[in-house]
Amino acid sequence: MSNALKNYKVKYEVHCKLQNFFNKEMLVKRCLSTMHAKAKLDDYCRKTYGIEYQCIIVLSCAEENDMMGAFDNIFGKDAFGNKSQYDGSFADIIKNLKNTIKKK
Repeated sequence: MSNALKNYKVKYEVHCKLQNFFNKEMLVKRCLSTMHAKAKLDDYCRKTYGIEYQCIIVLSCAEENDMMGAFDNIFGKDAFGNKSQYDGSFADIIKNLKNTIKKK
């Protein structure tokens, strides 16, 4: 079994006490398996819909083959979902580079 984190496209329905939401779709990032993706989505819905939330019905859950996701560890987040030291605007990167050069 591979420990590589993957992205999953999940199509689902949200059922709440007073209202239901159909034809929902979300990209759940950095998951170990489809079960992990479904659990993360359930946690997200519990936080989003609050006390009204009852359950989700997952219609499909497929691995997303997004090549840009391979660059997350360089430009956005590391393997654990923490902010990368390189995260920031281009102007911030140039400013930090100039400060580093001045110090030398």
